[in-house]
Amino acid sequence: MRRHFHLFLVLALLAPALAVAALTAQPAGAQADAGTVLAANRIDINNIHFDFLKRSATADELARYENSLGRRFTEQELSARVLGSSEAFENANKNLRRWINTVSREVAGRSTTRAEFRELRRLHNQTDGKPRDKRRAVATKVLQDNAYDPDGFAVTRLNVKRRDSGAIRWVTIDVNGPVLIDQLEVQVHIDGEAITGSVEIRNNGQTIRLRPDHTTTAWGNTLVSVLAGPNRTFRADVEQTVQRSDQALFPDIRVVAYYGNHITPVLGVLGETGPVQAAARVKAAAAPFSEPGRPAVGAFEMIVTVAQGSAGADGNYSHPSNIDDLRPWIDVAREEGLYVILDIQPGRSDFFTESVRYRELLLEPHVGLALDPEWRMGPTQRPGQTVGSVTAAEVNQVSEWLSDLVIQNDLPEKMFIVHQFQTRMIKNREDLIDRPGLATIIHADGFGGRAIKLQTYGILQVQEPFWNGFKLFIDEDTNIFRPADVLNFTTVPVPDLITYQ
Repeated sequence: MRRHFHLFLVLALLAPALAVAALTAQPAGAQADAGTVLAANRIDINNIHFDFLKRSATADELARYENSLGRRFTEQELSARVLGSSEAFENANKNLRRWINTVSREVAGRSTTRAEFRELRRLHNQTDGKPRDKRRAVATKVLQDNAYDPDGFAVTRLNVKRRDSGAIRWVTIDVNGPVLIDQLEVQVHIDGEAITGSVEIRNNGQTIRLRPDHTTTAWGNTLVSVLAGPNRTFRADVEQTVQRSDQALFPDIRVVAYYGNHITPVLGVLGETGPVQAAARVKAAAAPFSEPGRPAVGAFEMIVTVAQGSAGADGNYSHPSNIDDLRPWIDVAREEGLYVILDIQPGRSDFFTESVRYRELLLEPHVGLALDPEWRMGPTQRPGQTVGSVTAAEVNQVSEWLSDLVIQNDLPEKMFIVHQFQTRMIKNREDLIDRPGLATIIHADGFGGRAIKLQTYGILQVQEPFWNGFKLFIDEDTNIFRPADVLNFTTVPVPDLITYQ
């Protein structure tokens, strides 16, 4: 569901007296007037005054906030202003020790320890500025140390995705509670610039995606605030520094992969040669898929954990590859400017267990991950006797781990692929989460004639923030699609990833 927003406007979550209809008439990109900003702040300001001073903010205080806040402060910063106020200090009889203990009890539910008090007193004495600045510094530290959140509604992750030019493609905000589009206000500032545009809700209301309505390459300190209602207002904030570019893959390139196992040709075309010859072949296969402004790049999609008909020593009906055996393929791909996709067929194991085996390879910037639910067996199932399946929850567990790996190691965006040729193969697919640092692809497998392949692809296709993959079977497909045919698909999306098996 999508709708155009000015991100400073207050939507239906606030009282009718705020005249929502009049506010939404402002042109996209315009600055909200001070009264609108103050109205959006009033609930937060009054709640925090009630929490810490047991009263609402006065008219004079609201007037001062009107000139200084502009909703560009988080809940913690608003709390620090109130806790560090002269009134809060006077309520503690102007005694620094008593005031610090009061702040700690309000935020953490207890007095400070001796060590904590000494540290906070030192911070107070070393902070430059007026007495209120010193108190705000102390209050801020107590709030941050205790992860203070008055309503429990929080932003759990922020991702700013960019094009190669550096222009922001979208801002993704994950929150820890569901929201509805008509109960939502979002504000995004990057280095002081307000980012406005269309907003859509995904992941059962827990993911908010903003697409800017103007071209911007803003980067640096980023502040996001989300207001949700309607009966009670909850506010979630996050503040972090975002980089100039996260090196997004799509839609700037298209990837063409050869699929198979590095040891045997039985499992796909990739195993017919060594890595050097395979690199030359996949480059040749990718070339016809290049278009002006969107080059095609080759890839190896390597089955690294292989499903098998026998239980094996661990009873998992799958066999993981030796890391040292995979290294030559990883190295050749890097030298030739190709990607590598590690494909998992877990048998009776699970995707997370098998994926983490290859962590050291996934730390390589050109190596991504693919999950093949066809080979995800239940506790009594055997590969080849039934088509397996996976839950969205298990896929999300893997994607969260892989996303953290990308972010914590400052890696470029990775391909994260889930194969599918039947709808039942991914249970609750609508619950799949788009993760920062990952280009998540639903890959439409299945062989046969052109009509049935297009029909299957049409049923399984996805829209942004996810991407589409399409498999071509060299031996099994009837009248296999040529590159020009694929690039001229009209009833289904032109795929972002094409794999030859």
